[in-house]
Amino acid sequence: MLLENIGRKGNLRAPREDVEALLVLVLNASGEKTLNEIRDQAVTLAPALSAEKALKELLSIIEALLEAHSKGKLHTREGLAVSRGFPVDLERSARFETLAAYLRTEPLPRIESTTTSGMARQHFGFIESYFSNYVEGTKFDIEQARDIVMNKVIVPNRVEDSHDILGVFHLAIAAYSPPIAGPEFLEGLERWHAEMLKMRPEVNPGTPKLNANYAGTTKFVEPAYVRGTLEEGSRLALSIPEGLARAVYYAFLVSEVHPFDDGNGRLSRLVMNAELTRTGLSRIIIPTLYHPQYVDCARALTRGNDPRGFVRSIVKMARWTSQFDYSNLDMLIQSLRTSNALEESPAQFRLLNADGSSGT
Repeated sequence: MLLENIGRKGNLRAPREDVEALLVLVLNASGEKTLNEIRDQAVTLAPALSAEKALKELLSIIEALLEAHSKGKLHTREGLAVSRGFPVDLERSARFETLAAYLRTEPLPRIESTTTSGMARQHFGFIESYFSNYVEGTKFDIEQARDIVMNKVIVPNRVEDSHDILGVFHLAIAAYSPPIAGPEFLEGLERWHAEMLKMRPEVNPGTPKLNANYAGTTKFVEPAYVRGTLEEGSRLALSIPEGLARAVYYAFLVSEVHPFDDGNGRLSRLVMNAELTRTGLSRIIIPTLYHPQYVDCARALTRGNDPRGFVRSIVKMARWTSQFDYSNLDMLIQSLRTSNALEESPAQFRLLNADGSSGT
């Protein structure tokens, strides 16, 4: 596409500035590796298209972007901004600072993990994956989901959905630590995302978004600002006390940036739980019945810069999750049913403790 646009004449040709702007978007969203891949593909394709002249111009733009100090070769505002590093969503960065400042001073409980190994960890990973997928629309009966994870029974007419359940489960078991802060943070998310949604090529697994995404009227971080915002935001995480406080921050960071076309909610909870696992704390499950309240609390932070409700919601679920016995899966599923965790209507049901009592 790029070669053909550069090679066309007259009104059929995209301006050089448009080609450069698209490549800047790719660079900011996906990094130098993807830009190098485009360059290599162009070199391979050019002879067959008789596009050697277009190739030369395209390579000059890519090389200028990769060598950001060569400002004379860049013409757009976005291109020139590359020389100053990846751009950052300043409004989001301020919101992350607000949350971080609150978490540095707010005392949070330390709830030790009791599911660090054996079947209890397997069972926990299954329940974590079940709810994390269910609340995002991948809905199975819990017994059917159990067969998928514990017995590797793929549902014939729902192959992709089955692999979604398996993808989150495998990461819940294997992801012992969040991705490294800085430039490597997005790269770590890309690897997790690719594993989680590998059976869904339509959502570009492992590739950051190239189009803006929304939840209702909330517009998430623009694609061009994803890499820089995550790099800065992940570094800020290291200023927050490790454990539950930092886990809360990671959950909001990934959710608020929404770096991929799909799977962002699941990914945000996996990063949150990876921090808890790293510090020996109990991982957290957001059950179906509580998910609407969790989303409302996140929205209050997004729209009103008030972190209190969001932090309280996760702390509440940390305490709730830790009450269950994960050693026996039959009894665990029954306890979850008794607690109303599997229900969908907060108007009709109230989330109960593992012993059937109200409140957590």
